[in-house]
Amino acid sequence: MPRKTKPRTPGRPKRDAPDGAALLIQSARSVFAHDGFRKATLRQIARAAGVNHALVVHRFGSKEALWKTVIEQQVAYVAPYVAELAELQGRTEIPIRARLETALRELAKGVFGNPEGVMLFSSIGLERGEKLGFLVKQVLVPYHDALYPLLVEAEEAGAIRCQHLETLFVVVVMAVMMAVSHRNIFEYFGDGDDDGARLQDRVTQFLVVNFMAAQNAAHGANGGRPSSRRSKPGL
Repeated sequence: MPRKTKPRTPGRPKRDAPDGAALLIQSARSVFAHDGFRKATLRQIARAAGVNHALVVHRFGSKEALWKTVIEQQVAYVAPYVAELAELQGRTEIPIRARLETALRELAKGVFGNPEGVMLFSSIGLERGEKLGFLVKQVLVPYHDALYPLLVEAEEAGAIRCQHLETLFVVVVMAVMMAVSHRNIFEYFGDGDDDGARLQDRVTQFLVVNFMAAQNAAHGANGGRPSSRRSKPGL
């Protein structure tokens, strides 16, 4: 007769599980994304990882340390996308319209590729306070600092309408985040074939069509009105 195996009790990760620290970070990200920082507990994270609570304490020491490790992972994830946006600033041989469209596509690609990160922002956003400030500073501000100069150049060239560019940045980011976190709603209004890649394309097209001025709007598109942007980003 085949030998019966006992149900596994919490302890150390299985042999075929991801590295112990990676598994705990992955579980912590999921728990923080679902419950926020305040409600999440180390015991909850340990249960999600299938390990003993003592192992979490041994590895990270505290919920605060584990939280910071999760955010560091988010920073590492967005770094290549931020670098791509920053590189576009210097590619002046390419028309600003084309560069800004590329930037919007990269932004959408980065957000769609990190749905749990979006949920993390949503849950921490509801809590407000220090944790939200830390998350914004570490993840959103680098995006802002890389994209903002492109928005300034686009406004001056008439590629986007004259407006408050800080607000435009936030609205663009939040529009993509909302599309990711509420993607199930698109099923009711799509064409029945809204997989992740297709929805990402549709949302990117929405950004391009609605946030960029018409192609024939030349340098005088702002009608001589002064720019509404601040001279220095306020984040």
